[in-house]
Amino acid sequence: MKTKLLILLFSALSLSTYAQQYIFGKVSSEFGSELENVIIMNTRTDEKVVSDKDGNYMIPAKAFDELRFVRSGYERNSAKISADHFSKPLNMILAQAPYEIPEIELVFHPTGNLKKDVKSLDPPKRVMALNADLNKYMMTPSTVVEPKLTMPSAFAPPNYNAGQVNMLGIASAISGLLGKAKNTKPTTANYAETQEFYRRIKNTMNLSFYTSQGWTEEDIDRFLIYADDNYSLAKKFRKSFDIGAIDMAMKLAYKEYIKTHKVGS
Repeated sequence: MKTKLLILLFSALSLSTYAQQYIFGKVSSEFGSELENVIIMNTRTDEKVVSDKDGNYMIPAKAFDELRFVRSGYERNSAKISADHFSKPLNMILAQAPYEIPEIELVFHPTGNLKKDVKSLDPPKRVMALNADLNKYMMTPSTVVEPKLTMPSAFAPPNYNAGQVNMLGIASAISGLLGKAKNTKPTTANYAETQEFYRRIKNTMNLSFYTSQGWTEEDIDRFLIYADDNYSLAKKFRKSFDIGAIDMAMKLAYKEYIKTHKVGS
């Protein structure tokens, strides 16, 4: 009798230990739109699932497993499973990949003529000439005068031995410096500044024209990238957020965009 009770107890503990547990959650883009067709893989079991149209997923896992999230056009992401993930959703955000460069494979096809094949392995003449010019340039001493850190004369301490301070000269220098500061040319936005600029457009500007065309949030994200690439929106307006000028540039971009892109319903 005792033996049967021990067997039943051992079986119950085994079933409890190996009971299947699931991780669930949602995958979205950095702009907040749900991502479908994201592959979620458990690296321990190699089991894979795909997120639905709302970005939802569910996959079997255990504590300390690693889940990997992959979708074309986005940077892959991963997460280590802990005990907390079994009681609340594991939501994941994927950032868009800056560029996708296709791989190019260079294959050498020998002809059997050793003399001809050896020549084909040499770099092109233009490349050799460019390398020669580059080496020559690198060996040439620099003719650029290095800047020296000096204090502008307008801000230098007054020389009381030289006579009265030239107040008109100081005022002119200050005015020139302020003028240069106002006319500073816009600089290229980095990745973080660009993403913040996109978020500000979506949060502050009226985009009902685009949504009335049946555009989804993902369609608007793609269009913002296109408009920024062609009209340098982030470069020009991220610091001085001129809504009227941004709206005009986006409308110009829209006329060109719809000629080559099919979006909306």
